[in-house]
Amino acid sequence: MTYLDQNLSLSLEHRSVTVTLDWFAHNNNPLSPPRPAGNFVTPLVCGEEAFAKVYECIEKARHSVDLLSWGFDPSMRLKRDDQKALPLGDLLKHKAEQGVEVRVLIWNNKLAQWAENSVIGEGISGSGGTWLGSGQSEGRPVDTAERERIRRALLSDQTQELQTLDRLEPYDESKRRASRDRLIAIQHKLDALDSGYSKGRDSGGTAHDPDAQIDTRNWFRWVRRGQVRNIEFRTRDFDFLGGLTYHDETGLNIHRGRMMILGRLLRAELLGEISVTGVQMISLSLFPSHHQKMLLTDYQHPELAEGLVMGHNMHRNYWDTTAHLYDDKAANRDIGFGPWQDLSLHVKGPVLFDLNHNFCNAWDSGTSWIRRLFHGSLGSQRRTTTPLSYIRNGGEAAQICRTQPQEGPETTILEIYEKALGNVHQYAYMENQYFRYKPLVERLKETAASRKAAGALHDLYLFVVTNNPESKLFSSSTYETLESLGQSELMPLAHRDHLYDQRQLVYRERELSARPPSPARDRELEQVQQQMQQQNIDKERADELLKLDPNAHYNKATARELEPAMLPPKGMKVIIATLASCDTDSASPAANNQGQRQTEQRIAEALGPEQGTAKYKPIYVHSKLLLVDDLFFTLGSANINARSLLSDSELNIAMPSPKTTRLWRERLWEMHSAMGISTQKKKPIENINADFLAWENIVNDNWKLQKSNLPLKGSLVRFWDLVTPYATALD
Repeated sequence: MTYLDQNLSLSLEHRSVTVTLDWFAHNNNPLSPPRPAGNFVTPLVCGEEAFAKVYECIEKARHSVDLLSWGFDPSMRLKRDDQKALPLGDLLKHKAEQGVEVRVLIWNNKLAQWAENSVIGEGISGSGGTWLGSGQSEGRPVDTAERERIRRALLSDQTQELQTLDRLEPYDESKRRASRDRLIAIQHKLDALDSGYSKGRDSGGTAHDPDAQIDTRNWFRWVRRGQVRNIEFRTRDFDFLGGLTYHDETGLNIHRGRMMILGRLLRAELLGEISVTGVQMISLSLFPSHHQKMLLTDYQHPELAEGLVMGHNMHRNYWDTTAHLYDDKAANRDIGFGPWQDLSLHVKGPVLFDLNHNFCNAWDSGTSWIRRLFHGSLGSQRRTTTPLSYIRNGGEAAQICRTQPQEGPETTILEIYEKALGNVHQYAYMENQYFRYKPLVERLKETAASRKAAGALHDLYLFVVTNNPESKLFSSSTYETLESLGQSELMPLAHRDHLYDQRQLVYRERELSARPPSPARDRELEQVQQQMQQQNIDKERADELLKLDPNAHYNKATARELEPAMLPPKGMKVIIATLASCDTDSASPAANNQGQRQTEQRIAEALGPEQGTAKYKPIYVHSKLLLVDDLFFTLGSANINARSLLSDSELNIAMPSPKTTRLWRERLWEMHSAMGISTQKKKPIENINADFLAWENIVNDNWKLQKSNLPLKGSLVRFWDLVTPYATALD
């Protein structure tokens, strides 16, 4: 590691200095040390801001462009308000033709592509093609007859269901509502036909953009031909058994890749440091991804150099405005992609040295030894600069932290999270795609308990904005994280299933206890009792479980006829929320023909009108942000899950920055709640308490408004997952 020696001047006029807690990573094999000063950052909220900055940085570049990402779409439009702006691939091509050295490195695992296509239009061989194969000729949109056949069948089902609904009596409300549910399900299938990136024979773009299907494939054909010397596109993955790779400071080093991850997880499990199931072990060790996202331009010219630490991928579905409008056209999003919340950061200063170090290690690990022998590595070519070259007057301290199992292995993002949650005095705010790593909330609970034991007069506040998992693949890890915070009833189906599982344990324990002793019976009884002890099921709780009817509780919860019981840990106040966009102008989905309107009129006369006609669409939260006490933040690519903190490669920036942390909170909380943050109270903790109460009121109000299909106040809604069962999670 290259440390930055720097003298810090203290003002004789003020004769004082502020000493802060340690926020930086030192122990988990950090590639980069803290840079004590000279860093300037600019928050970028949502794709309109972030991708405009990406475009600006690339367009201004005079010498080099280094792009590292999880996904890449060369036909993506970075700037939507400028018709002359080039798509991403054409912009990079243009810079290469100007003599700028362009390097693009993207993660690509062929097995994982079956779940989600990350490299749009690359094809199997990388020479441009569909998801199923590679094209040897000019790209062209393929026949979409199969999609249209499915569309016609769904439209026919929709027509028949509308006719069925029209024949129902106005007073037969139960059947009418069931019919409406079927219509909604059909509409979801129709929407899915036109949503997201296409796969199969017509992949390489979206269903709505046949030109992009051509452009993406032709871009890869062009770049693979090497017609311009200054651009190089590569993909990377984890080697299963490892290979020779280059590391700037240690020379050639043998990486074991996925097998190393597996061994580390096994050791940590045996030492009791983490709890990972067999299914999770396989998933984390066999399918890690390179999830880092960063941009660096003109690195070898410090007066020009700048970069981005990103949560955004180079995919068109990541583009949205801060308004998160329900209507795609109004939001200027690509058709078929919903509202999207994401965050990135523009950076200048000494941390650019560390972004370059990370990029060079990744790039050189994929460079053949023959090429390194004759041309040298990228890292060796860039050793003429030092962190001091990039320092700017003023600025703040910062550190680049990573999860990188191939180097070290490094887990400094986890170290940063644990340290920050141990430093909390007032609040922690997590805005993250996932919320499913229980050890972090356990760490926060320890902090709260220690503060209470030491006589603290106020609770710690935890604000969480995340997504509903809505998939059994992520069930148990999400549920157990919520359960640790006393919020398990926010997942009613998983909660019901878990209660049933616990009841079965109690039944089995009592059945075994009633049997005559035997070696086999004693062993099984001991195992069952250990499981009950792990789940805190004592005799009193066992009696409660046997009396409980989990299904009745679930039915009331799904109908929103009862409030979920939320019992936060001692010394904490907790709110778990998601985001939603609301369409207030939509008519009832059933009232789209004259006969149906007449039917609706008869219902209104007999039963009264529908309570509301608002429709809701989730705003997908892809952010990866932690704020603590208006003092510290970390932002980057890392999610709050085992993959990001243990096995994938990730990149974050950590900054003890009161100014930027406060700016993040002001912008985001006003966006989500449609209210400014509280500033009326004298003490900061009193303002946080006022904000917490305001969030609670908004979430509770929107809970009632959603029940009646009425417009929302702001976009904050209660985390509420009705579809995820309790099942072992993959991560």
